[in-house]
Amino acid sequence: MKKFKNLALKISIYAFVAIVIGGGAWWGYKLYKKTSEVEGEIEKVFVSKGKIEVKFNDIGEVFPKSILDVNSKVGGSIEELFVMEGKKVKKGDKLAIVQPGQSAADKFIPIDVLAPISGTVMRCVSSGYYSEATMAKVGQRITGANSSNPTCLMRIGNYNKMLVKLKVSEMEVFKLRVGMPVKIFVDALGNEVFPGKISMIAPQANKDNRSGIKTFRVEAAINKYHKLLRPGITARVEAIMDSKKDILIMPLTGLFEKYGATFAYLYVLGDKAKKVSIKTGLRGVRNIEILSGLKEKDEVYTDKPLNLAVAP
Repeated sequence: MKKFKNLALKISIYAFVAIVIGGGAWWGYKLYKKTSEVEGEIEKVFVSKGKIEVKFNDIGEVFPKSILDVNSKVGGSIEELFVMEGKKVKKGDKLAIVQPGQSAADKFIPIDVLAPISGTVMRCVSSGYYSEATMAKVGQRITGANSSNPTCLMRIGNYNKMLVKLKVSEMEVFKLRVGMPVKIFVDALGNEVFPGKISMIAPQANKDNRSGIKTFRVEAAINKYHKLLRPGITARVEAIMDSKKDILIMPLTGLFEKYGATFAYLYVLGDKAKKVSIKTGLRGVRNIEILSGLKEKDEVYTDKPLNLAVAP
């Protein structure tokens, strides 16, 4: 009988403890639900004061502003070459001698090929996808400038004025305008910054036959001379499109858009989250300007919380 009473007492104690624990868990769960069901799982970000810069960034290659292919006036064979790749020449310097005619039996007067501009001798660049840059050789048969496809003997580029050639997407090209100041970064020269400006925007897009992507040819003139700048060096062009300081900003991760409306999920301490309509302004890479709907130090969710207050 005594053993039975002890067992009953133990069962009663265990039952009471279970009720207390269960009740506490239920109360804790209710409190957790009251604030947010996913408060500990969804990241929150702050609304704060700061600045936003809208930038244009693209990568291109450096080229001389003035660059010309050198052709012979007549077809024939190259009899002599007086220059090699990398040699500096002046306008009018003799570059080569071409013997006109189909063979050595043709007794035509040899023709001098002269430099059309002052600059540095470069290889010719073919338009073929797998083609390599080439330069004429002695004895090579060439076609003249009067033919439909004249042979490029060499190129002359003036390194005193350089520019960056870009292929800008159709989504980005409308951000640019001729004369817009830009910063040009060349990593190969220790990330040195060169001042420049947009000097040309092609009026028509080019379509890549392989990818189908459309791009516009854009040129950014480099205003600062540097003796180590060379054609083909990679350069990054950056321009600031718009800038605002001391404004109310929020990380883009806290912004939601649907059917043209913009809103955020506001965290409310001790209560359910609220969906609030917001008006936005300038949009940067990471942040967006808040014009109305939120205030400084507000916290917003980066995902939709499950415990969301019903809008009135």
